Amino acid sequence: MKAFQYVTAESFQAATAFLADQHNGETLVKAGGIDVLDRLKERLETPKHVLNLRRLPAAANSIERRDKDGALAIGALATLAQVAGHDEIGKWHPALAQAAERTATPQIRNVATVGGNLCQKPRCWYYRSRDYQCLKKGGGTCYAVLGDNRYHAIFGAGACHIVHPSNLAVALLGCAAQVRLSRQEDGRQVERVIDLDEFFRVPANPMNDEHALQPGELIEEVLIPESYEGPRSAHIEVREKQSFDWPLASCAVNLNNRSQPRVVLGAVAPIPWRLKNLETLIADQDLDDKLLAKVAKSETEDVRPMSHNGYKVQLVGAVIERALREANEAR
Repeated sequence: MKAFQYVTAESFQAATAFLADQHNGETLVKAGGIDVLDRLKERLETPKHVLNLRRLPAAANSIERRDKDGALAIGALATLAQVAGHDEIGKWHPALAQAAERTATPQIRNVATVGGNLCQKPRCWYYRSRDYQCLKKGGGTCYAVLGDNRYHAIFGAGACHIVHPSNLAVALLGCAAQVRLSRQEDGRQVERVIDLDEFFRVPANPMNDEHALQPGELIEEVLIPESYEGPRSAHIEVREKQSFDWPLASCAVNLNNRSQPRVVLGAVAPIPWRLKNLETLIADQDLDDKLLAKVAKSETEDVRPMSHNGYKVQLVGAVIERALREANEAR
């Protein structure tokens, strides 16, 4: 890999101050470093600086209840293992605990962070290969269109047919989570809170338009509102093998807010894919077998499979129905 300067920040303020002083694209931010190390070795990125966040204060990896609004706040540096093993998350957000527990291996979950998981780059093999100058690397072609596209998008793809790689994002979107973002502007710390719905973007510019982070901005914490708390949520995923592997399709369902349920798909679109029409269909309804059969069929009518990933259509129907049944039966 190309040589770089390794910088360790002792606080969010120090981290955002360092980023504010650099030109956009010169610094790569590292938390757990799982995806960052791969990108450096593959020379997908050749930064002048790598900014290490692992020495930030304990608040950066805390999981705590906020007294003011009752929201559950998860620090951006909380590890996937912390999320999976947290008693309150396991009780009131089972889909999130399931998503964290099923990600990668125990060794990776002990290091990988919530913020890093949300911001990781896609695993498309054309993007990851040095041999292809694809759209995401500034080229003029998405090689998946005519190439081997068995793991690529069947929903929402534009010019670039990537699928979003984050397991946590699917479950967090299912409980209407928000993210608190922080940056420095003219020497002042500036914060904003946005819905996770607004954080992810179908990339209009495939090179760098995957999320709403502004230059120099960091995720500080994830906030989950009380209105989506309860036992009635589930996360289901299907893999080629049950050991460490990426899902072929996944679904998170949250039925705790009966009038505004959430159904989100993963591994089938460039962003975690909310099924808003389905949510409207099941709102305030009893999920009997007849409705479940109708639901599973309706959401496979708008898919746009490619030449080698048509099998995902059947998987989507299966994970939706299984997740709905599991969430509906939870007490």
